[in-house]
Amino acid sequence: MLLNCLVTLCTPLNGSVYRIVLQPGDDQALQFKAGQYLNIERSDGTRSPFSIASSPDTQTLELHIDRHASTETIIQQALTEKTIKVELPLGECHLPTPLNFKPSAPIILVAASTGYSQMQSILLTILQSGLDNPVHLYWGAKQMKGFYMLEQLNAWQKQYQNFHFTPVLSEASAECQWQDREGLLHQAIVEDFVNLKDAEVFISGSPTMVYSTLDMLVNHGLPKQQAHSDTFSYAPR
Repeated sequence: MLLNCLVTLCTPLNGSVYRIVLQPGDDQALQFKAGQYLNIERSDGTRSPFSIASSPDTQTLELHIDRHASTETIIQQALTEKTIKVELPLGECHLPTPLNFKPSAPIILVAASTGYSQMQSILLTILQSGLDNPVHLYWGAKQMKGFYMLEQLNAWQKQYQNFHFTPVLSEASAECQWQDREGLLHQAIVEDFVNLKDAEVFISGSPTMVYSTLDMLVNHGLPKQQAHSDTFSYAPR
């Protein structure tokens, strides 16, 4: 489905990541599942995929886009144009409807960099549903500034007793005085769980990150069918 959307917000969250909020035009209703993505149509007609960070209940589309050479024109488009055309819904890595997880089974969300945006949609949907399964978000970044939603996540952790947030820095410097977890995401997960046989895991990041995480978690007892990532579709190995 192609939608013409109004750009209602385009603002930096840190030095490079921009939060863009789109509102469907022409009174069109949004239809997508938590965890899916959309394609933005560029001025030249080509399309680029971005995860949807908002939950399906909001009827707005929130995107987190890292500004670099390949996304510069999209950021400029959002800053200067009133409307953007998007294609959605896309992607097979999403929450089931209804949320039929095993009682007390841990739901583990694993994100690298702006891969967090997909996990935010999943996280918000679970928390707003009242589901009482424990939800664990592991978010990895190279430097502390990469945690561009740190304050909000800490607030949600205080608000929801079943939500647990673990930021993991891979390149912590002495200057940043980081006092939380360091290393690789899968290392932190393996340290925190005795066994993953009942867990449902959603992973977002580069193919290398996704498959290395998958292998380590499977070795730690996670059944492969309980691991979910769009990487399995667009970059199968």
